[in-house]
Amino acid sequence: MEGRLLATAAHVRALAESHHAGDDATFRAALADLIDSAGRLGDRSREVEDLRRLLDVRRASTRPQAPAPPPAPTSVVQPRGELARVLTVSLPRTTLADLALSGDVMTRLHRVLTEQRHADTLRARGFDPLRKLLLVGPSGTGKSTTVEVLAAELALPVFSVRLDVFADLSAEDALTRLALVFDLLAQSRGVCVFDDVDALIDPDGGERSRTRLRDVLRAFTGHLEDDTSTSLLVVTTNRPQLLERPVLRRFDTVLDYPLPSAGVVQEVVLRRLRGFDLSTVEWPRVVSTASGLSHEQVSAAAALAAKQCILDGADQVETASLLAALRERRQMLKMAP
Repeated sequence: MEGRLLATAAHVRALAESHHAGDDATFRAALADLIDSAGRLGDRSREVEDLRRLLDVRRASTRPQAPAPPPAPTSVVQPRGELARVLTVSLPRTTLADLALSGDVMTRLHRVLTEQRHADTLRARGFDPLRKLLLVGPSGTGKSTTVEVLAAELALPVFSVRLDVFADLSAEDALTRLALVFDLLAQSRGVCVFDDVDALIDPDGGERSRTRLRDVLRAFTGHLEDDTSTSLLVVTTNRPQLLERPVLRRFDTVLDYPLPSAGVVQEVVLRRLRGFDLSTVEWPRVVSTASGLSHEQVSAAAALAAKQCILDGADQVETASLLAALRERRQMLKMAP
């Protein structure tokens, strides 16, 4: 329908919920996604251009300031003994203001945080808050940062479990350490991330290796299902197609992390380069050059351009510097095995 701006139900919901919550960052991300969708459909109407100008003005006038994080523990004790090899503990300080994600993902994160903050109220009425999460998407799209944000916003430590180490252990040792991890979660509330569950799946290995990993994955799935702690359990994967239905159904929700849209690319750069003059940046060229890169790669390119700006004694980041840095990141990807 040429000349008309069409919003999907997901766009309307994300805009309405973020407006109601007073979350300007999520509102702007949802609006940017709507504008991008219209562009992909070939909509060049005046309404779309008016929205685009409104969004640009809003971004220029409201640089997101990171709110003071909630009180958190000042120190942590790293695990010892059999847990030391597979588990580390940290206290992240990353907040929602540091995230630049699609409107849909941000809406889901807000839902998780809201339910966690009102967990006692929900349990009093017979409902459990969302706490078993599967994060799906390419590397560098914000899954690990999401874990840090959940922990910082809820004033909890992050327990990081090395599933790649489990994959190298004997079945007996792996099962023992898995039990210890879940025992710890029952005693100490935190956000526990099991990063890259793909490590427990070895489709190209020998039969003996597949059998061992299958036993470990089955035990891991059983622990997920049986866990009744108040900790958040977060599992990440780059290849969800390898996970079978018995594994997938253990999660309360699945968050899908796509590569950044045009609006999110701009948001990533704006957040990374707070304090720099970006008034002359030609955003369409930057967005086009960043196409196909992850949030992490775009952020790294922005940092490279900023450092060059500092070394040149300037306050203004030029379009050419950003484009050169983005092309350098793309070239590095081509060189990766």
